Amino acid sequence: MLVFLLCTEFAARRKIYTYKKGVSLLLRDSLEIPGGNSATATTELADNDRHVCITDHKATVRERVGDLLFDYQAGSFFQNNNSVLVPLTSYVRDAIFPPTCTPAPATASSTPPPTHLVDAYCGAGLFALTLASHFTQIAGIELSADSIRFATHNAALNGLAHKVSFRAGDAAQIFGAVGDFPPAHTALVVDPPRKGCDEPFVRQLLAFRPQIVVYVSCNSHTQARDVGQIVSWSAEEEAEGKVGGKYVLESLRGFDLFPQTAHVESVAVLRLVS
Repeated sequence: MLVFLLCTEFAARRKIYTYKKGVSLLLRDSLEIPGGNSATATTELADNDRHVCITDHKATVRERVGDLLFDYQAGSFFQNNNSVLVPLTSYVRDAIFPPTCTPAPATASSTPPPTHLVDAYCGAGLFALTLASHFTQIAGIELSADSIRFATHNAALNGLAHKVSFRAGDAAQIFGAVGDFPPAHTALVVDPPRKGCDEPFVRQLLAFRPQIVVYVSCNSHTQARDVGQIVSWSAEEEAEGKVGGKYVLESLRGFDLFPQTAHVESVAVLRLVS
C-alpha cells in the first residue's frame, strides 16, 4: 500500500511539472466604467475614480494617465506601472522638444521642431494621445485590429479624434500608412514588444528618415541591437553617398517600471544630423 501511495504521489507531481497548457490568473486594477467594464461598456465619463478589479481577459480596463483616459482589453498589452507613466511620457515629450531653459543638445541642428508624430506599435494610443497637444498631426500605427479599435475609441473618448488617427500598418510596408507625413518634420516613437524590431522595420525606418526617433523598450538587449543597427547602417548609407545625414544616439535613460526586478523600461533618443 505504501509503495502504491508513493507511486501515485510521484505520478501526480510529475504531471504537475510536465503540464504544458498553462493557465493565467488575471488581476487588473481599473477605473469603474459607468454601465460596467464589459467589452461593450459605455464611454460616459465617471464623476469620480472608483477602482475595481478586472479578472476577465475580455473585459475593458480603464486607466487615467494625467488628464487622459485609456480603455483597453484586459488581456492585451498596456504599460503595467501607472505611477511612472506621466514621468515617462513627459520625458519623451521633452526629448522631442527640449525645454528652452536648457542648452540645446550638442547633436541637435537648427532644424525646426517636428510638426508630425508617428507612434509605431501604438497599442491603445498611449504616446500618440499624451503627446497630441504638441503636434499638428499624429498617426498611430499598429498591426492589431483590436488595438486600432481601442486606440480610435480612446482618441474620441479624450476629444482628440480631430487630430489623431490610428492606421493599420502592413508589416511589409508599415510606413506606407503615413506616406503623407513630411519625414524632415516628423518625430517617430517606437515601443515594440520584447523581441524588438526586425530588420525590415529598421530598413523602412531608415528609408523614411524621420527627424527624431524615440525608442522605448522593456528589453534593453534587443533595444541595444536595434539602436546599433540604426546608427551603424545610417552611417554606412551616408558614407556611401546614398543619403544625407545619419542618426546619432543623443541620450539613454531607464525608468523603473518593474520595481524589485532586474527589468527596466529604457528610452533611447536618436536624432538625424548631417
